Amino acid sequence: MKRSSYRLTPENYGTACDLAGSALLQRVTAASTVLQITESGAWSEFSTGVYIAADFENVIRYTGSSVREGSVGDRVQEHVLRGRAARWTRLMVVPLAADTDEDLVRSIEGRIGTVLRPLDNKRLPTLGGPRRSVSRKASR
Repeated sequence: MKRSSYRLTPENYGTACDLAGSALLQRVTAASTVLQITESGAWSEFSTGVYIAADFENVIRYTGSSVREGSVGDRVQEHVLRGRAARWTRLMVVPLAADTDEDLVRSIEGRIGTVLRPLDNKRLPTLGGPRRSVSRKASR
């Protein structure tokens, strides 16, 4: 069963920004490529935010978040170095205020992911309280 996919459109980006609520720092309506982010530092001024990655057909593949001393671009670079960004061609960022609590950042990521339904996320943060470790049962 193939689930429907959402595209990275100005309307969907606007929805993502709206879901950030008062934590939203600003809207960055221009999409960036992986190279613009990792090599040219396109998002170097943002230390906290949610990023949305789309493939060459503009289908949303992944949403993630970053709360760190470095930049959101540094987090994208980690994906690239681990080979997880091979399908990503366009990315957009929902920058959040640098002092946004980590639990709120993860909750915003969960909200955005729930609405935009990225194809490659295996799990999204819960929409409620802090993350909890989940024990996994062994496969039989």
